[in-house]
Amino acid sequence: MKILDEIGFRGGNLLIAGLSAIGDPIGRLETSSNLIEFSDSLRTQKVVKSKTGVLFSAKHEICSEVLKSSQWATLPQDMGFVESVLFGGQAPSDAIDPFLDSLLSKDGDEHARLRRLIQPAFTHRVMQGWKDLAHKVSSQLAENLDSGTGSIEFVSEFANPLPIAMICEILGVPQEDRQLFTQWGNVLAQLGLDGPRSISEKQQLEQANSDITSYISDLVTQRRINPGEDLLSILANAENDGATLSNREIVGTGAFLLVAGFETTVNLLSVGTELLIRNPDQLARVLANRELVPSMVEEALRFASPVQYTLRCAIQDLELSDGTKVKRGQNIILMLVGANHDPEVFGDPHRFDVGRENARRNLAFGYGAHHCIGAALARLEAEVAWNTLLDFYPDVSQWKLVGEPKLRAGKTIRGFETLHLTLGTQR
Repeated sequence: MKILDEIGFRGGNLLIAGLSAIGDPIGRLETSSNLIEFSDSLRTQKVVKSKTGVLFSAKHEICSEVLKSSQWATLPQDMGFVESVLFGGQAPSDAIDPFLDSLLSKDGDEHARLRRLIQPAFTHRVMQGWKDLAHKVSSQLAENLDSGTGSIEFVSEFANPLPIAMICEILGVPQEDRQLFTQWGNVLAQLGLDGPRSISEKQQLEQANSDITSYISDLVTQRRINPGEDLLSILANAENDGATLSNREIVGTGAFLLVAGFETTVNLLSVGTELLIRNPDQLARVLANRELVPSMVEEALRFASPVQYTLRCAIQDLELSDGTKVKRGQNIILMLVGANHDPEVFGDPHRFDVGRENARRNLAFGYGAHHCIGAALARLEAEVAWNTLLDFYPDVSQWKLVGEPKLRAGKTIRGFETLHLTLGTQR
């Protein structure tokens, strides 16, 4: 099996290199260091076709159309060689997978059933109940930063601990175990979404999958015996019109929510803070008018696009609004970062503008039935986090980058592994 895997990975890497050499969008996607520029180059057409048959779009119009349509599935229907290279292979049928066994990969009635059972834990009223916790955690973290005497590493000291504390509290994960989820989440967000490119990466992914699902499974067993008010207890005992969640769905969804519940937010906070520092005029605007913070969050989501792209697969022959004919089983890669920089929707799209009136039209959290169920939580955390930083470090003239940030590995998710900066003297 290892020999076959090695042959497959080498073949896949050679395929990508070859496609990149001839300028094919699949190869360029895999090798590009700037997906905003890559998306700009695609936008000469509304839909671009790779030599592999995979379609691409960086147009807001097309991305929105596909995301809201029930004629597209979230996973490739026929996993051939090209699809397995580009999107990662399917997990063994007996292994619970945080992506394949959660909302992310379900469609139609199955997706609707799962969402109905989970939605009560993510209503606006419930989210507002977590606001005090967000204030408490972010204030503790901000107070401990105090970069007046030197630089801080913003990701590990602030951007990561806040959302991981929040989602673990919501799911009911014990305090002493929370660091485990940062490690598992980093592996799953990169390799689970991009797909492994070597035997070593495949082994890392399988181990992280096994570790997180085993851990969640144990917690679910405990919650069935002693239920609490946390989300895992809600999932374990959820019922809607007689429908319930299977143990596989509970564990898969719980594991996915742990990963998704902090990955998007940590990357939004890190990349968004870097954007503010690189645009001091915009940072000064926010300081002068705190009512701009919600708009700033939307603009950071639009500009940074923590989830850079997503995949859909046609479940039947169809025709897109631009006239592109699509065959059943054909895949399309939707460049969310491209849609969020589409000049036909966002004027001067490469300018970071905290007062942009239509910033909320961004597709950072998707659109349609698969719009991120935790979007309200991520927005709440980001608003509280940046307000807290401005409270504790109001002299924004002292907010400075120290060296260049280090990007995380991976393509689907964009964020910083490290971001060294100074915030000045604490208030």
